[in-house]
Amino acid sequence: MRVLITTFLLMIFQISFFSQNSISKKIDLSNCRDGESVEYCKTHKLMNKLKEDPEFVREYNASQIVLKKIENQIANGNQNRVIYTIPLVFHVLHNGGPENISRAQIEDAVALLNRDYRLQNADANNVQSVFAGMPADIEIEFQLATKAPNGQCFSGITRTQSPLTNSGANGQNQVSAIIAGNDVFNGSWPGNKYLNIMVVNDADGAAGYTTNPNNWSGTSMNNGIWVLHDYVGSIGTSDTYSSRTLTHEVGHWLNLDHLWGNNNNPGNASSCSQDDAVDDTPRCIGVTSCNLNSNTCSNDAADGYWTSDVIDNVENYMEYSYCNKMFTNGQKNRMRAALLSSVGGRNNIWTSSNQIATGLNSTPSLCAVDIRVERDIVCGGDDVQFFDESYNNIVSWNWSFPNGTPNSSTNQNPMVSYSGSGDFDITLEVTDALGNTMTQTFPNFISVIGNPGYPPPIYEGFENIASLPSNDWTIYNPEGPGFDVVATGSASGAKSVKLDNSQGQNGSVDELISNTIDLSNSAAASISFKYAFAKRNSGNSDYLQIFASKDCGESWFMRKNISTSILGTMANTNSNFTPSGSDWKTIVISPSSFSNYLVSDFRFKFKFVNGGGNDLYIDDINLSGSLSIEETEKVYDFKVYPNPVVENLLVSFNSLINLSNPLIEVYDATGRIVKSINLKNILKGENNLEVSSSDLDSGWYILKIISDEKSISTKFLKQ
Repeated sequence: MRVLITTFLLMIFQISFFSQNSISKKIDLSNCRDGESVEYCKTHKLMNKLKEDPEFVREYNASQIVLKKIENQIANGNQNRVIYTIPLVFHVLHNGGPENISRAQIEDAVALLNRDYRLQNADANNVQSVFAGMPADIEIEFQLATKAPNGQCFSGITRTQSPLTNSGANGQNQVSAIIAGNDVFNGSWPGNKYLNIMVVNDADGAAGYTTNPNNWSGTSMNNGIWVLHDYVGSIGTSDTYSSRTLTHEVGHWLNLDHLWGNNNNPGNASSCSQDDAVDDTPRCIGVTSCNLNSNTCSNDAADGYWTSDVIDNVENYMEYSYCNKMFTNGQKNRMRAALLSSVGGRNNIWTSSNQIATGLNSTPSLCAVDIRVERDIVCGGDDVQFFDESYNNIVSWNWSFPNGTPNSSTNQNPMVSYSGSGDFDITLEVTDALGNTMTQTFPNFISVIGNPGYPPPIYEGFENIASLPSNDWTIYNPEGPGFDVVATGSASGAKSVKLDNSQGQNGSVDELISNTIDLSNSAAASISFKYAFAKRNSGNSDYLQIFASKDCGESWFMRKNISTSILGTMANTNSNFTPSGSDWKTIVISPSSFSNYLVSDFRFKFKFVNGGGNDLYIDDINLSGSLSIEETEKVYDFKVYPNPVVENLLVSFNSLINLSNPLIEVYDATGRIVKSINLKNILKGENNLEVSSSDLDSGWYILKIISDEKSISTKFLKQ
């Protein structure tokens, strides 16, 4: 029967979540805090869904009787007060976006939990006068676990990359993705050994949810908490106003209801007749703002604690207000009872044996060196912030940055700049409080690309590229096949770029990203390209977007959106296809879209989001850049040919002035000068120059003509 019950629980998780998100997410605005567009909590909606099963109701009600008995014993002083420590694991489920929150943000969230549950928050001394002296020290603490279920040392954080972070309608699917794909241990993290916190980009339209203690999910990861990344802690993607969400959800996990009862809809007058099963919390209907004068029910004496009507306890963590700052002693007794009962396995999680198993019983020692950067591809001259993510208990750092400035550092999170281009190693030596030392080198960890970039015009037909990534293009494909060069289905020539979208997961993101392009001398720029795409059926939701960056890719802004409704260029097909001439569509993005992007380190990218459709092809990418007025007044008709070149490269241009001290320089793809030629003079009028390329290796180069008056450049390919 237990197996059947557990299976049914998983079905309930799946059915309830899927039904709410099958087409579009329905947000219950009455369940949102003022000014927010997500429902603050869905715990009771999930619990009420589970209660549709009579057997669950019978078992749950029996469990609540057991919990209430222990709660009464605690209230009568029959239990010695001890401090319970709960091991936490934050499972960060991300798809390469901001939901991949930092360790610092998670540590901030843990610190806030400990502050709130140990009454160390300074604002607890400034509560509504009627509740003065009532804020309680719950005597529960939280620590990040340092051992995985298989005994492996880790940081208390797992990371899993999956588009399911955006599909919160099925929490079990998110758990399954974490189990299968996390970077620490690919198995179940038992819910009676760890408090598992799933950090996601979508929690079924809510800021967070969990389940009250129950035996149906006690040992599974479903005995955990789901929370949006921007409701974790008070820094990073979150803020102060969102920082108490985990405090609220842990309260539910420890058997607390909302102050107005076991529902998720504050503001209903009928809630005055309900009870949160805690006597010293006045009855209320719930608030979604910080109204300190709120007094929504007049029957506060019904529970036997209050002798007259009092205002609502809007500052309680189990309210929806922005000014949460306290639990009561009655809530304390109820939460601690949940930890002393076998219901849901909560009585195992704080035991000394489990402390040993999860690594909380001793001073954590060093077991891994790890580092992180916000961007691993930067432009020359950019600052790079490095973050130490080593664990555990690190007290000193010794960094090495070849080709960087500085080239070494003893700071925990140093800032480094790079002036050249190339791929560079990073080495970090760390020491823990016990004197243990570990060193790790991360080969080619940071890629530095040219600044300024290639001059326009840029034409890319992929004829001279064997595969991706290349010197001119990088790709982003966190899961499954990504963009690559193929010798079929070209709009012109023999090659194009194909995204094997039919093999990807629904919701997966793939990007094709350019190298840097120097638009600083251009008065305007435009981009054109050709693409071919087929849907499988009319329900597919794929879309293609083009983004631009004026800071080497640190930030991106959408310049063109090709939506689902207009994306297809040919009839729907389930079969693999090769586009013919009529299947290709030309897109032109006008100069007005790039008027604010005329910089030396301009980049652009194609972003495709899988919606169940077939493959995507891209070809014949053109970026034109017209010279500025100042430039055209002096030099025009600047050409190099043949391009590609085998032997001699011919350079021709017209100049309206004499150019003084002219110099020809040739740069390779890394920005290194490989050829320099001093010219006697360049006279006004038509000029034709010859440059030998026989001493150059195959690849892309930039040729520059530099004088006292002007500098001009272009790109060529040596075969």
